[in-house]
Amino acid sequence: MKTSSPHRVFAGNTTFKVFTLVSVFAVLTYLSGSIIGFSKTPVDNLQDYPQCPNVERYRPQSYSNETFQETLKKIISDESFRNQSASKMTGAVQHDTSSYDSFPLDVSGNLELFQNIAKFQVYLQDTFPHFHEELTLEKVNHFGLIYTWEGTDTSLKPLLLMAHQDVVPINKDSLSQWVHDPFSGDYDGKYLYGRGSGDCKNLLIGHMEAVEELIKIGFKPTRTVIFSYGFDEEISGLRNHNGKYLEEKLGPKSLYAVMDEGGVSMVDIDETTLAVVGTGEKGYLDVSISIQKKGGHSSLPQEHTAIGIMGSLIVQVENDHFPTYFTDHNPTFYQYVCLAEHAVDIDETLRKNILESQFDEDANAAVREFIDKSILTGYAIKTTQALDVINGGVKVNALPEYVELIINSRVSVDESVPTVFDKFVRDAEIIAHRYNLGLSVQYPYSNNSEEIVILPPTDVGVLYIKPDTVLEPSPVTPVNDKHWEVFAGTIRHVYEEIAYPDEYSKDEMVVVTPGLGTGNTDTKLYWNLTDHIYRYRPGVLPSVNANSHGINEYIEFDSHLQIIAFIFEYIQSVDQVDD
Repeated sequence: MKTSSPHRVFAGNTTFKVFTLVSVFAVLTYLSGSIIGFSKTPVDNLQDYPQCPNVERYRPQSYSNETFQETLKKIISDESFRNQSASKMTGAVQHDTSSYDSFPLDVSGNLELFQNIAKFQVYLQDTFPHFHEELTLEKVNHFGLIYTWEGTDTSLKPLLLMAHQDVVPINKDSLSQWVHDPFSGDYDGKYLYGRGSGDCKNLLIGHMEAVEELIKIGFKPTRTVIFSYGFDEEISGLRNHNGKYLEEKLGPKSLYAVMDEGGVSMVDIDETTLAVVGTGEKGYLDVSISIQKKGGHSSLPQEHTAIGIMGSLIVQVENDHFPTYFTDHNPTFYQYVCLAEHAVDIDETLRKNILESQFDEDANAAVREFIDKSILTGYAIKTTQALDVINGGVKVNALPEYVELIINSRVSVDESVPTVFDKFVRDAEIIAHRYNLGLSVQYPYSNNSEEIVILPPTDVGVLYIKPDTVLEPSPVTPVNDKHWEVFAGTIRHVYEEIAYPDEYSKDEMVVVTPGLGTGNTDTKLYWNLTDHIYRYRPGVLPSVNANSHGINEYIEFDSHLQIIAFIFEYIQSVDQVDD
């Protein structure tokens, strides 16, 4: 760990957002020591192995302009700019834009429920007049915002930058544990506190601040830049029609790239600093399994009640684990390749196994075993299953006639919703045979009323299984092209030359690596619009370490300034390249 880098000392209780990337923090625990039973074996001929897709620093042509450099210096270092920026963030946090699971899908008939969003939008208009004068605003489904900064060359695909307006509600029972009021936006010169400060009003406000600075220096884009802000991301984004609107307007594969929240901003592992960009996300599957069985009086119980049989099914499901995968289809693979190439104290046998894993079965198995030792890393290479909800029984002296179990799975990028669903069908079939039950299945992507009878109903009862919510794993963004070179290279340049020029010499670097999201941001609505989706929020403190979704959410304000600097530079970088 670089002791000269206090800005990367992480503090506070961690609350993991559903789309958290594979935990590079947990990797540190394993990389700093040997693995029992493995001997130390030197690695040679690294050029023969897979390569970490780290890139050189990328500077836009305009970086040679003195005004450009002075503006970046002002964003990062000027105290007056810092205080003005903090004031804008404070105002944003003070607008409570909580979204609730109880909100109806029908927005038009329930406009009053979204008035806090409307008030926040007025605040944005008042706070960023240059942004709103220069860009064209379209509203989708009343509260979705799409801003277009028209470029001079309409043959170039637009760049899309995203964030969301809503935040996670506050549990009133936890208010006494907040050091600062959750909607105060308190700022002490180093940290800014409050709900939404880290997830993700800092990104939205950072966009607008960056654009206003570009407007002030006279920048006019060649490539059109679009900003899209949903209003229900924290409740699955079902009311967000922005992506559909843009696809109908522009057509499929019409965007240059998409950037949204996510990622591990910066983390030190021994002498190596990583910035992890989400280039893929796991899929999502909710499964309902229910048992219908004859009831009766509890004084004359059957040998196995519906609840008892469901208990056996629970044991079966939890003991039937999903397999692990370590393939180059998963962004996690390249994250470990980067660690193998750059981590100083990594066990040499582990390093060799990582690099040889794609052509040596034993090496692959060893790496999978290593990663799967920790719950914080194992989820990245397999499908997970969480038995979250169970309902059954209505009275203590009446045998239950209906019991339901709901399972949530996050689907590995190496699997699909149907293959994962099939695993639960197999588990259910084992239990149905054991207890002489019928089994009926409604498969994913079938008609909702279509049931396949696997085993005919019996006098004992019937077991039903059906999908509730499905989403396939996302497409994986390529990382060996110009798009990645510009995005990852801009990250390096902003950190190494703008934010911390005294810490990074020619030989020291931020290693920018792909990573995997375990859930889904609003980018799931834009898969058809581009092959290049980057889930990354610049800054020194990942949101998972800043209590996002939890008590005492905050940001280290340097992170917010780095967002502004990155967006200011990235817009200019993509403005000067071809599609």
